[in-house]
Amino acid sequence: MRIVITGPKCSGKSTIGAKLAELTGLRFVETDTLLEEICARESGEPGTCREICAREGEPAFREWERRTVRELAGRDWCVIATGGGTMADPDSRRLLLEDSILILLKAPIHLLWERMQKTGLPPFLSCADGLQEFEARVSRLYESVEHLSDMTFTVTAENERDAHREIAEILSSLMSARMHSPSTFGEIIRTTTFGESHGPAVGAVMDGLPPGIPVSPADIQAELDRRRPGQSAVTTPRSEDDAVHILSGVFEGKTTGTPLCLVVYNRDQDSTKYEALREVFRPGHADFTFWKKYGMRDHRGGGRSSGRETAGRVAAGAVALSIVRKHGIAIFAFAQEIAGIEGTREDLSFIEKNPVRAADPERAGAMEEAVMTARREHDSVGGIVKLIVKNVPAGLGDPVFFKLDARLGAAFFSIGAVKGVEFGSGFAAARQRGSANNDPMDGTGFLSNNAGGILGGISSGADITARIAIKPTPSIARPQSTVDVRGAERAILIEGRHDPCIVPRVIPVIESMTALVLADALAIQEKIAGGRP
Repeated sequence: MRIVITGPKCSGKSTIGAKLAELTGLRFVETDTLLEEICARESGEPGTCREICAREGEPAFREWERRTVRELAGRDWCVIATGGGTMADPDSRRLLLEDSILILLKAPIHLLWERMQKTGLPPFLSCADGLQEFEARVSRLYESVEHLSDMTFTVTAENERDAHREIAEILSSLMSARMHSPSTFGEIIRTTTFGESHGPAVGAVMDGLPPGIPVSPADIQAELDRRRPGQSAVTTPRSEDDAVHILSGVFEGKTTGTPLCLVVYNRDQDSTKYEALREVFRPGHADFTFWKKYGMRDHRGGGRSSGRETAGRVAAGAVALSIVRKHGIAIFAFAQEIAGIEGTREDLSFIEKNPVRAADPERAGAMEEAVMTARREHDSVGGIVKLIVKNVPAGLGDPVFFKLDARLGAAFFSIGAVKGVEFGSGFAAARQRGSANNDPMDGTGFLSNNAGGILGGISSGADITARIAIKPTPSIARPQSTVDVRGAERAILIEGRHDPCIVPRVIPVIESMTALVLADALAIQEKIAGGRP
């Protein structure tokens, strides 16, 4: 993300931009200064913008502006002050506005002209009709940019001193509004999921992907097949093939850098079983809270709050997996515990060889039987998923609000069935002394991993380990007491096709969310650290 400030000459772009950068902690870049540096470096003739324009003419000067913008295109997390001439060029404007917030400064013509006469008129305005030409140029700038700007701020002699503070306050509100996109996840690589359980389709749109990432429909399908319903006796009998359809963003097997749209059509939804629940809130589901928030709800399987939504995440996660694997990162999740039956061995090669996706060959059978017993008794069970991420480079994440464990935790808690998350020793750390919980180091690295691979919100290079608590599936074929939309007490028996244990199918969702977080963290690190780690 970057902030671009533009406006006519002498509108205060440089002064306000520098103060705004200092206030926000971002870097400040002035295109005129950068242009002078590039021109001196490439032509061997140093000079100010005024001197370059006088020496080479306006067409040549505009070409220097375009070259400057091309160099700026790769910079992020900064405030850029640029002139109206730069923004008047369509190609330069397109490059500057990508992933940017545009602020247009306006000012009374008489104030701008008065200031220019003091600082010196540019060569192309040093004529008898200079004022009229300047007015025409300013009008053209406003016409070409104002409709693209996120904010327009009028500078006067009275407010210029504190303009940066006023702009920062407006930016804060603007960013809050932008960030409140409850169906979108990620900062640079952004994933938006869409669809409902009993609607025509679910899916995801990924934006911010770099071009050239290999995308294989077969690889995406393989991940979706791990999540799809009807795959074994311990899952719901709803039969969906979950075939992925790539609608955009891929050409000849690679991403194009434009939005990637992935769609999975619903084929086997049966809404008739939910008609009796149209006005009744199901215990353990989001029916009541959805109703309170929106004043309405889709009673057919929970609509947007259904676990069916996660198919889009898994499809997007398969793309993210191709990114993190290029960095050597390997992600494993497995059922460590189901129905209180805990596995003690961690044979990662065994995970996909049993229907509950346990890593302990000796306890997998007991876990499976516990699930089947719950199904026969018209009940459900929960469990604990353990996550292990290997070969994560040190340095991913941030030290305060964007801690890597905070982002992973938010990703896991966004999954409807998740009720708890711990990293490393987690809650056990509360019962330890510092001497036991600290991870000592020697020349080879960390000698233990109580931190779970994350220190101070930043990856340490050790394996990232986490445990995620999964609640029992709330849809059970047993009589339960509840209320309806009018508050009247009701007794219900939920029909339909449901998982007696969601743990096996949530595992690929957890892996996908992990991949999305890490792919985004890698992209952020490349932006702010010049390609490290």
